[in-house]
Amino acid sequence: MVLCHNPYYTIRVDEHWNGEIRYLCWQKPKGILEKPSLVIRNGKCTESPGKDKAEYVFQNGELIYSLERIVSKGKYAATHIFLEVTDRYNQKSTWKMEEKPLPKYLEGLL
Repeated sequence: MVLCHNPYYTIRVDEHWNGEIRYLCWQKPKGILEKPSLVIRNGKCTESPGKDKAEYVFQNGELIYSLERIVSKGKYAATHIFLEVTDRYNQKSTWKMEEKPLPKYLEGLL
């Protein structure tokens, strides 16, 4: 579904075999073949009718994690990914993420 990173984290959102949407996060320098630093289960996905925007929302205790993936349309289409973490006081922290291509040796495994 989504594999992205920034200088601090690598994040993967995937759909498990049973339909469950999971959020997996590795704090760098950990790689995706290592045990994740954080796993959140039972996420919710909302997609736009044109499939150009998807939002994945996960709750972990009092924190809400929202990962938004936007694909612009047109000749110079680009993918934009944002991670927003909201606490119980509605304080938000937002990070711009970059799409990370899946290494060829992992295709079919993840």
